[in-house]
Amino acid sequence: MSTPLFLLAIDVATIVCAMLLGARVLASQPRSRNALLIALIAFDMACGVLLGRQDYGYWIPPAFRVDVGGWAWVLDIARNLTPGLFMLLCFNLFVEQRRFPRWLLILVAVQLCLDEPGRAIIPQTWRYVHFATQTAPALLQMLFGGIALYWTVIEWQDDLVEARRSVRVATLAVGGGLNVASGLSQVLIDQASHANYLAHEMLAAANLAILAFVLFRVIGEDANRVLDFESAPGAAMPRPQAAIGPDPTLARLIVLLEEEHICQNEGLSLAQLAARVGLPEYRLRKLIHEQLGYRNFNALLHDYRIREACRQLSDPALRRTPILTIALSVGYASINTFSRGFREIMGMTPSAWREARLDTSETPDVAGTGE
Repeated sequence: MSTPLFLLAIDVATIVCAMLLGARVLASQPRSRNALLIALIAFDMACGVLLGRQDYGYWIPPAFRVDVGGWAWVLDIARNLTPGLFMLLCFNLFVEQRRFPRWLLILVAVQLCLDEPGRAIIPQTWRYVHFATQTAPALLQMLFGGIALYWTVIEWQDDLVEARRSVRVATLAVGGGLNVASGLSQVLIDQASHANYLAHEMLAAANLAILAFVLFRVIGEDANRVLDFESAPGAAMPRPQAAIGPDPTLARLIVLLEEEHICQNEGLSLAQLAARVGLPEYRLRKLIHEQLGYRNFNALLHDYRIREACRQLSDPALRRTPILTIALSVGYASINTFSRGFREIMGMTPSAWREARLDTSETPDVAGTGE
């Protein structure tokens, strides 16, 4: 097989695998936002490969070139959107209980505008046209890849879902690396050189290997379990009597949480809790996730700490106790962390919650949600 035909086969196989993977994920989770993001990323990868057949036409024999005509700008926008979508996917998969930063959405829009539209609008005689239309967008794409990697690892230690921890490994080793490699190739390699074409084909071959592996590995399994698309339903928070059961380790965990109030220890880590329960960390993760319904260790800490804070805030005898004092007593190191966690779980500020409870003299309902 000739080299041009071999490279064409790689591109065709990459496009086919990308489209099949996108269709497979959407069919498995048609209403999932993350499934849609994965399908869009796969589609954008296919667009990038197809457009490359035209962009690198100078280095491709005429019989193997592709002319996309007026669709070139659409395919280019789709291709350049991939790093931003990858960053958003990592945020949705790995970051708990936060909103996606709006300033990053603005940077994604800037990156898209600087690329294809920028080359059409910015005068080619301008001194910094190359930086504005090529270097700057590539640097922004690398930034998005770096942020995605940061979100992949930042809460890794506290993640209680084994399937998601495996996805973190794959994302860190593969997805982020490809995005960074793609950005570096755009910055360090002359875009009009044959070396850039070879770099493009090497990335296509790497994408093909990854797509094929994921497609044939995941296609026969439950994509919801493997990729952990949506939050698992939170289990009702156990009460002290839940300690009476056949599992002694679960009973010990419930005692530590409900009776010894271990979550109020500032700086409590998963390793410290595992040592108190007498389990390896991986088994404690499985126990908390499957028996108590939590996906993240910090969620467990917030739930128990906020429950105790609600009890103190609703106590008339503690009406004049500063909220900072209560926050510190339940295990928080700062009032800002406490206030943010309180709003996420209770839907209002601690002061508003205290005022409402003391005014109505109602018994607080502070059962946790797990997630």
